[in-house]
Amino acid sequence: MGDEWRMLSLQDAGVSLIDCDHRTPPASKQGYPYVAIPQIKNGQINLKDVRYISQEHFIDWTRKATPKPFDVVLSRRCNPGETAYVPPGLNFALGQNLVLLRADGRYVFPQFLRWLVRGPDWWEQIGTFINVGAVFDSLKCADIPQFQLLIPPLPEQRAIAHVLGTLDDKIELNRRTNETLEAMARALFKSWFVDFDPAGH
Repeated sequence: MGDEWRMLSLQDAGVSLIDCDHRTPPASKQGYPYVAIPQIKNGQINLKDVRYISQEHFIDWTRKATPKPFDVVLSRRCNPGETAYVPPGLNFALGQNLVLLRADGRYVFPQFLRWLVRGPDWWEQIGTFINVGAVFDSLKCADIPQFQLLIPPLPEQRAIAHVLGTLDDKIELNRRTNETLEAMARALFKSWFVDFDPAGH
């Protein structure tokens, strides 16, 4: 495969596209997350305010494919081009106007895919293929496999994925720590200034 960066289409790079079901299942009080466009934020799947569906509907909605770790979820509408990677251990069904991208590992290291689809080449392709609508801009499933991206050799992909993944994990840990500290601060504020309990008991 050589040691040079290569310009390849997603299709030629062994990245497959799996489309969602073009319908919406009924919500359930418990079960499996039904990840929709609002859950795709900052390269990650955010389960805040996510809807849940029953096991029966989960099986039906994942019959084409169950999202696997390091797959990428891509939004085709509303915020076309936005992506989020699938973390290990998360089972969910794909919402409307979302697709999965999956690397077979021949030319694209699966853990690198999430970074490949966030770079300037990616957004250049989005600008090339986007369909401007009266209400929402969108991407066609048939166009996405033709996206041309500059792809480094596999050893470089692994190195890049390791460094960026480690940094991303630290950022996420800091975010969760900050949320915990903010919750503690709110509780103390309420205790002291609302409940008038200076001891914090």
